[in-house]
Amino acid sequence: MKKFLLFCIAGLLPSITVFAQGREIPTVDNNVAYASVFARDFSLLLSIVIGLIATFLVFRSAKKLRGGLFGLVLNYIGVGMLLVVFGTLFSVVGQWYGDFWFNVLSTVLFAFGYIFMVLSANKLLKSIMNT
Repeated sequence: MKKFLLFCIAGLLPSITVFAQGREIPTVDNNVAYASVFARDFSLLLSIVIGLIATFLVFRSAKKLRGGLFGLVLNYIGVGMLLVVFGTLFSVVGQWYGDFWFNVLSTVLFAFGYIFMVLSANKLLKSIMNT
């Protein structure tokens, strides 16, 4: 799983940096960027990084449980979290690139991410109710 995450990050990073370099930053007359633009971009980048780290930790915890009910539930939650992080990433790229399909892809990734999280909660509930 570590190799998959590193592969995804390494594959997306060059294309994201190319799109980010072509982006216009609003400036005032003395060429000072608005602080709100920096804060917005920094918080968005920080949420993506924290999401990737949290997803890695969830998958690691699921692996340590060696299967079982809670390992399965954590795997579903991890997949859902990963899809939500990629949905956030594609919504950012969609704003930079301005393509309609990036927005559609981010919406689909968000939807499937939340569906996986609901499936994990449903599996946990069913197993608790059967015991």
